[in-house]
Order: sequence, then structure tokens, then C-alpha cells
Amino acid sequence: MNHEIISEEEFSNLPADDERCFVEFESICRRNMTRMIDENSSNDFDQAVRQQYMTAVSSVAQECNIPNISYDPQSEDNFWHQFNLFSLAVQGEVARIRIRQRGERHPYSVLLTSSTRTKIEHYISRIRDMVDRSEMDLDRKKRLNEKLDLLAKELSGQRLSFAKTMAVLVTITATLGAATTIAADGQSAIAHIMQLIGQDKESEEAAAKRLAPPPKALPSPKERPAQKERSTPARAAQAFDLDDDIPF
Repeated sequence: MNHEIISEEEFSNLPADDERCFVEFESICRRNMTRMIDENSSNDFDQAVRQQYMTAVSSVAQECNIPNISYDPQSEDNFWHQFNLFSLAVQGEVARIRIRQRGERHPYSVLLTSSTRTKIEHYISRIRDMVDRSEMDLDRKKRLNEKLDLLAKELSGQRLSFAKTMAVLVTITATLGAATTIAADGQSAIAHIMQLIGQDKESEEAAAKRLAPPPKALPSPKERPAQKERSTPARAAQAFDLDDDIPF
């Protein structure tokens, strides 16, 4: 298993613009984090990966001058509480950047396959069952089910928006984290949903690269338009000498 939160190749392809760089960097790290965490990984490993994600994203946020995002690995606060607050802060800044750049073209959506939609619908149903069987009060259960309704609505669209979906998933994650009896299973279901979305996005980008037209070749020397010869003192002198040889 590859334990890198982001590879050298992914680093080298980040955009030069600070805000775009941060958004793309965070997206890659979150996608890789959710891929590394699965039902077979240990809790210690999962926590270490999430710490790596928070450390990397907070460092790049500082470098790119993105406010309101920080992580203190020495903090004695509950780890899940830290992770949830950090995720909310990150998604808030990502949404702010995206809405400012909404007039520009960004690959912040994905066309899900029918198989992926079915699997995500399955995980939504599982989360609903967990919520119904949990010890949470009725008001919190109602709010969670409303968020799950929003997720299902987004899933029904032609293309799934990263900004809307991640905002909903982060809110669900934070709420589930407070319910100790279902926190682990709920977090696992959310991680699988994120992983499925990330896989479809990777497949879409790979397909777009394969279908992209090859770069236009430069014309051969014979096809290039002849350039007008610039006059120089040497050429002028040569022309003068040739004129002297012409008989009158």
C-alpha cells in the first residue's frame, strides 16, 4: 500500500496560482487519504493518515496564504473533534475560493457511473439505519436525515458537485462523530463514499487525457512562409559591387 498522502508527480502538476494550488492540493490529499483508509486498516493507521493529511494541508495553506486553517499536533483535544473542526474549516475555505472563481472553468464536478451511484445509495441507506438505531435525540436524527436527503438529491443530478457534496459529507461526519455507538461505522461509510467519488473523478480525467487531440506539429521548413531578408550594410555593399560589374 502506498502511504504517501501526495506523490511527487502530483506535486509537480499543481497550478501556479496560490488559491488554485491549495484547492487542488487539498483535493488530492483528501482523495488519497480516503483511498488509504478502509475497513481492513487499523484505527491507529487511520488516525496517522488523517494526521498526515491535516499536517500537509495546514502547511500548504500557510504557504499559499489561505486563512483560518491550522493544525496543532501537540493539542490535547479529542482527535475526532480536531479532525472534524479542521475538515469544516478546510471545506469552508475551499468553497469560498471556488465561489470567487465560479466564472472560470474548473474541474470541480464529476459524472458518476451508474455502479458508483448505486453503491453510494447503499451507503446512504446504511447511514440512515445507523442513525435510526442510535442513541441520538430525535432533533439530531432529523437534521442528519435532512443532510442525507441533500446528499441523495446531489447524487441524482447529471454531474456531482464536489463543493456541495463535501460540505454535506463533512457536516454528516461531524454529527456522526458525536454519536459514540455509530461513530466508527458512520465514518467508514463516509470514507467509502469519498473513495468512490474520487475513483470516478480519476477515471474521468484519465479518459479526458486519452481523448485530447495531439499537439499540433510545426510546419516543415518547405511549408513555412519565406521570411523577407533584412537589409544589412554588408548586403548593401555586396549589391553595390554587383552594380559596378554591370556594363553600360
